[in-house]
Amino acid sequence: MKMKTRTITVTAIMVALCVVVQLFKNPGTIPVTGGLINMIIIIDTLYCGLVSGIIISIAAPVTSFIITQSPMIAAVPMILPFIMVGNVVIVLFAWAVRCKKLELNLLPLSLVAGSFAKWGVMTLLIVQWVLPVFGADLSPKMKAMAAATYSTTQLYAALAGTALTCIIWPIIKLGVKRSR
Repeated sequence: MKMKTRTITVTAIMVALCVVVQLFKNPGTIPVTGGLINMIIIIDTLYCGLVSGIIISIAAPVTSFIITQSPMIAAVPMILPFIMVGNVVIVLFAWAVRCKKLELNLLPLSLVAGSFAKWGVMTLLIVQWVLPVFGADLSPKMKAMAAATYSTTQLYAALAGTALTCIIWPIIKLGVKRSR
């Protein structure tokens, strides 16, 4: 599949936005930062398409780990690919309604469903499988923190990203339509 120059450029800008958002990350603001990252991933998918959304879904957790040096991911590196899988799940739900005539009507429902699907996938894969199998050496406190971070907190972040997208996407779509 050949990507157009505009798609490559917008994808690069979105990766850069993810990095900027991650630079301002404080320990207590994971849902806020995560919400912004989810919004960037979703808007990129809606604007550029599936391949671009998947690229950002893969790049965002890697840049986050590089910037934050998360001790949890450093202790259990198997978490990182499953964060990517969770991001791809919400991308698929966003992409499913892209370019449909009822997009703005179906988008909130699709993204809420995608948020719960992302939460379910990440809870199942990370909390129920990766942490017990690969994180056996973690302290009970670290396991509890990881379980909350990669389940409930991810749901809140995905829902926050969904809400932000539902507010911002119609404005972006209108602006893009006027510029053409």
